[in-house]
Amino acid sequence: MYPFSSKLGVWNARKAPQVVAVEPWANDYTLLPDEKLEIIAFGDTAMPWFIVVEWDGTTQVYCEDTVDFKLVQGGRELECGHQRQAEPGAAPDGGA
Repeated sequence: MYPFSSKLGVWNARKAPQVVAVEPWANDYTLLPDEKLEIIAFGDTAMPWFIVVEWDGTTQVYCEDTVDFKLVQGGRELECGHQRQAEPGAAPDGGA
């Protein structure tokens, strides 16, 4: 267990999916419209803190002074790639 932790909530109030990227791990999670999630960052020497950068379709969260994190939605931990959407124009799985 780590002595320090911080939590950041993210809520997609848009009408389209929003990618939440967690750095420096480059993990991505997709929020559908009106969905929420929480990023919980853990630190061993200092209280973790966050930098948030937003642009169309993406919320990028930099976890500073952090050694580990977890991402939860409704009390359930999510895995990287949660609800990942296909890129526009991409071939379906198994196709080229």
